[in-house]
Amino acid sequence: MKKIPLTFLAMFLMAFTYSQTEANPFLKQEIVTPKAFIGLSTGLDNMVGLLGAQIDFVAAEKLTVGAGIGLSSWGYKYAVNLKFYPKGLYKYYFKAGYSQNSGLEEFETELELESGATEPVMMDLKPVGNLFFTAGWAWKMGKRNRFFLEAGYAIPLTDDYYVLYDDAIQLSQTSEQVLRIMRPGGLVVCLGFNFAI
Repeated sequence: MKKIPLTFLAMFLMAFTYSQTEANPFLKQEIVTPKAFIGLSTGLDNMVGLLGAQIDFVAAEKLTVGAGIGLSSWGYKYAVNLKFYPKGLYKYYFKAGYSQNSGLEEFETELELESGATEPVMMDLKPVGNLFFTAGWAWKMGKRNRFFLEAGYAIPLTDDYYVLYDDAIQLSQTSEQVLRIMRPGGLVVCLGFNFAI
């Protein structure tokens, strides 16, 4: 029976010591560099689409290697990347990587034809790969987590990105331009949150 009060007393003292360390700025506590960051992000031509999950492994003091997967308007999207942090993991950074959109089968939308008429058109959206280059800023949230914003540009690696089900259909130049704008690539703007692990 004596062991139970002693156990509670030990737990209370440990909790009290921990709370004093947290509350007292003069008691320095070593903050361990994260081994990785996991989180969610969203944005325009974001590396993991409209909404996706990603992980960044800390490879060196100023370098992370990352990967992610998510959903985009062009199917599933996955990516790999390298990030370089000149001033540490909670400041500005530069990122380069590759992303791949899976495409969509049996995609139907209203488009203008060469004749001037607008009709429903059935097509397959083909897989599209991009090289992307961005710069961003990561703000520390709490002790090791972070919120980030980034912007940059994604370069499409293919010009053959859709196929019509009906070969007799000829799309107008306006429709061709609409599909080109819809295709993954171009301006990148995104935001996200990472949990340190």
